[in-house]
Amino acid sequence: MTPRHGSESVMDVANLGAARACCLSNDVLTAYRAHLKQLDFCPLYVKQRLAAAHRLLDMIEYLDWHSDQVAPHLAGLNTRAKGFVTFLLLFGHLRPGYPYLFSRKITPLVREASLSPMSGAVAAVTTAAQELGFGKRHIEAFVPMVLLRVLIQSGKQLHELRVDDLADFRTAVRAHEVTVGRSLHHWTVSVHAVENVLYHLGVLPAPARHRSVRSSSWWDRLPRVRQTPLRTTMARYAELAAANHRESTVLGYCASFQTFATYLVEHAPEVQGVAQLNRREHIEPWLVWNRSRKRVLPDGTERAIGPEHRKNLVLDIKVFLDTIAEWDWPEAPARRLLFNSDLPKLDRALPRYIPRQQEERLLAAIACLDDPFQRCALGILRGTGMRIGELVDLELDCVHEVAGQGKWVKVPLGKLGTERMVPIDEATVALFDEVVRVRGTQRPLPHPDTGRPTAFLFVLRGKRISRDCIRDALSRAVQLADLHDPDGQPLRITPHQLRHTYATTLVNAGISVQALMRLLGHVTMEMSLRYGHLFDSTVRQQYDEALAKVKHQYSTAMLDLPVGKAGAPDEEWMGAHKLKTRLAHGYCQLDHRQTPCPLANVCERCPAFVPLPGARQTIERQLADVRLLIRDANARGWDGEIQRHRDVAERLERFLAEMPSAALSRKTKAAR
Repeated sequence: MTPRHGSESVMDVANLGAARACCLSNDVLTAYRAHLKQLDFCPLYVKQRLAAAHRLLDMIEYLDWHSDQVAPHLAGLNTRAKGFVTFLLLFGHLRPGYPYLFSRKITPLVREASLSPMSGAVAAVTTAAQELGFGKRHIEAFVPMVLLRVLIQSGKQLHELRVDDLADFRTAVRAHEVTVGRSLHHWTVSVHAVENVLYHLGVLPAPARHRSVRSSSWWDRLPRVRQTPLRTTMARYAELAAANHRESTVLGYCASFQTFATYLVEHAPEVQGVAQLNRREHIEPWLVWNRSRKRVLPDGTERAIGPEHRKNLVLDIKVFLDTIAEWDWPEAPARRLLFNSDLPKLDRALPRYIPRQQEERLLAAIACLDDPFQRCALGILRGTGMRIGELVDLELDCVHEVAGQGKWVKVPLGKLGTERMVPIDEATVALFDEVVRVRGTQRPLPHPDTGRPTAFLFVLRGKRISRDCIRDALSRAVQLADLHDPDGQPLRITPHQLRHTYATTLVNAGISVQALMRLLGHVTMEMSLRYGHLFDSTVRQQYDEALAKVKHQYSTAMLDLPVGKAGAPDEEWMGAHKLKTRLAHGYCQLDHRQTPCPLANVCERCPAFVPLPGARQTIERQLADVRLLIRDANARGWDGEIQRHRDVAERLERFLAEMPSAALSRKTKAAR
């Protein structure tokens, strides 16, 4: 009896499952019939679709519609049956898995989504994306590509979505990349966009993390340190350093650690820990290697490492070894390995400002950039002299107006950990206003240092502007300005050079070092004095005074070349390659390398000089020769001599115009 009773129970369960499946099928068909009426199809086509739906239900009726076991039965269906599958997907009856969703054409889903329960979610995300600044093409791309697929596969409403749902989509995309054998980076970008929109709607607690964000473990941030004991020591040191230093500073330490460890792997593989290091065998060869090492660029070319980078590497390793020795770690070296004399000496170069003519062309090209965020960002960098890191950290309310003192911008904590107020002119204020207008309404984002919600100024499409975005914009502006180096390559200009140009312009205008120090946020006077050494007005004034004395002595020196005797003028003096001056009763010559005599034609140029009436013929002869000298200077390309002789000629012509004619002079003399 027992086996029979058990068989009846199993049969009853099977019959109950079949009854439930039959009931579900009837409900689905009823809903599908109503959906087809909304699509306004002809009766024959509706009948054909319903028949296809009946046949498909007969195949999958006893399957789990919310698992990937139904996906193989959906392959190779005709158009009418696929229409029914579209209905099942949009109305939450079917979750076949991401591989099937990736293989399905997205157009039918988009076309019928407005008549499904997902229409509200699509409309909410579309409206929020428009508020964030996304364009129509972006929205039409990521809404069907990501949002509809996530809603279908998760079976959740929009407000029920979580970060894990989007993480599952990312995992499926990576698996699909392996299947198709190509990158689907645009899908990953679309996931970021959807995450930012959902954060703006309040669905997700945090915006999308940037793809470059690393693991929180300092051990994981040292992947190129293959020596386990060495990696353990370096990770522990980085963890302790992160308690008192910025994350970017500690990441710099990690980069230096990995470079040092890579050298040990290639040249001293026997070294596994810090205690095994020896100055003569390991440190000194490493210092020689560091002096000539190069960086391999993405295109395969090599570029020499700058002296500052080489010094930072040695300094980071020196501080690391010295610190763990001071802390008395057991793995510390037995003796000191690096000294101050090992640090590479840096050249004391002046700030690299942009010359005036290049700057004018560059600013004109920046004004022609299409992206208003990039255009305004570069203009603000030039108008305030702030660093690029300070620019991206500007907050929405950073501009302040002080009664009687104009408008100021509050520059946030930057490289040196200081805040400051910088005055701005009306042109820069207009750039801030344009950024606010383009930015629109954005939800505050977590601050990377403190984690508190912060309304950053440069936020568009739910994310902050990146430093690389600003650098790329400046590179495009350089190309638009057609600025090239002597080799014909586009001139390399960095955003920090805009800061140098800002400071240099102020120094040339006579600003004090103390004021410049406040504007640039320098903490020591030495940092600001670099700009004072660039164009020192006192040095220039003393140089000009000394040079004037030298030129005067050289100009008045006697010529070694012989000149004509008095009373016997040299007829060839007019064609000599010299600086010539025609005087009333003679001429003078100077070597063409000298400056013109400051006393030349001093009487003719003096406003108190009055010629006698009988000197008319003398002045006419002098004027004729001066005109010949103008032509001679013009032929030699001496612009200064042309203007000097023209001034004399104008003065002589005025004398002749004011003097009586020769006939009138003879008549007056006869009357006497």
